[in-house]
Amino acid sequence: MGKMKHIRWIAVIGLLAIVELQYVWLTNTYKLTEESLLMKSDDLFKDAALQEVFYRMKKYKEMTAPDSIFSMRVDLGEDSDTILSAVMENRANQWLMSSIHIAFQETVLEELKMDVNLSDLDSIYAHLLDSIGVRARVFSCVVDSSGNVVRSSGAKDVNVSGTLKTSPVPISFDNTRFLQGVITNPYWLVVRRMTMLLIATALIMVLVIGCIVYQIRIIMRQDKVARLREDFSYAMIHDMKTPLSSILMGAQILETGKLDAQPEKKARYFRILREESEHLLTLTNKVLTLSKLENHRLKLVRSDCPLCPLLEDLAEKYKAKAGKEVVYRWHLETETVYADREFLTEALSNLIDNALKYSGERVEITFSSGVKADGTAFVSVRDNGFGIPLKDQTKIFEKYERASAASRSRNGGAAGFGLGLNYVFRVAEAHGGQVQVESIEGEYSVFTLLLPPEKEEKKE
Repeated sequence: MGKMKHIRWIAVIGLLAIVELQYVWLTNTYKLTEESLLMKSDDLFKDAALQEVFYRMKKYKEMTAPDSIFSMRVDLGEDSDTILSAVMENRANQWLMSSIHIAFQETVLEELKMDVNLSDLDSIYAHLLDSIGVRARVFSCVVDSSGNVVRSSGAKDVNVSGTLKTSPVPISFDNTRFLQGVITNPYWLVVRRMTMLLIATALIMVLVIGCIVYQIRIIMRQDKVARLREDFSYAMIHDMKTPLSSILMGAQILETGKLDAQPEKKARYFRILREESEHLLTLTNKVLTLSKLENHRLKLVRSDCPLCPLLEDLAEKYKAKAGKEVVYRWHLETETVYADREFLTEALSNLIDNALKYSGERVEITFSSGVKADGTAFVSVRDNGFGIPLKDQTKIFEKYERASAASRSRNGGAAGFGLGLNYVFRVAEAHGGQVQVESIEGEYSVFTLLLPPEKEEKKE
């Protein structure tokens, strides 16, 4: 169990490490996607601001003199050192476009008396974003050199959280007025652009977690099988040790010839040898039979099997060897069932044997039989024994499962290695039926074999 705890902790730490790596990866991807979106939005906002200037000029021309021609002188407002520095740094084109844009903005404002129309700017900006697949809610504003909002088409505060701001675009040569665009739902936009990545990440996480859980279950199952094998080996050796010792001791005594003059005692030793040998053979055959039943390689020979003589023989057999007071009660409503006599006998024998093992000094065993409304025959064995805890009732039919046979044997519990009830379950399954248990701890247990009618068996 300590080893399994270590495996669980290692698996948990591994899963946390994977989740942490995925989180870091997604966070960095989100930041890169956000930066890419910001760069695109900056470029598009500059284009939108320039288009808005031309749109104002067009509207003025339509309202005043459609045939008039504008002329203006562009003063770049920069000294030669600044221009040379821009050229040297390969920023000449950006500087030139920015200066031309500012010149347009100042000329339209001063000559035409038309300031920036923020509503038109919003529409143009949103349209440009939509053209590259970015459907965003935007607003724009005029800010001063300190970033304070002078005029806005939306919120007055552009520094609120949950928004994405473009770089300020200057619209005056003295750098006192700037345009700035704001995207109000950037998180949703970034997540949408990462949709396939998020789906792939989720699938990978599910796959990895599923594989780790599956591996842990395999390891736990192997650990359980290893413990069951250990318990089975100990219990089987413990259960076979007594008959083997008796056989060896009896053979040694008979070999000496000391009992040749005592035929009755000699016959009793021979009987002991035969019974112990039969006991060993029964255990061996039970293991082999279970293996064949599990692999569906054992063919049953079904016929009408009389219950009364079968149960009476078993009752007498176990009463003689019980070593305690045994009382049998009979409630047989049907005399025959359609089953394999040999395997049905062995299954009922296991149920009676368990009733004797797990009961007090006085045992009451009740046999019942009948036929249900759907034609299913049933045979039940009820005892007044120790009962079975509810939590164990779902697993008592598992192979080698009898609340840890080895630990019971070591502590003086009932001998055996947990094949009896699994054998009953396999026999019922091979007949196309099932076995049911009803038990209250400290009061009673009832095991019921359900066997389908003859017609259904023949169909199979």
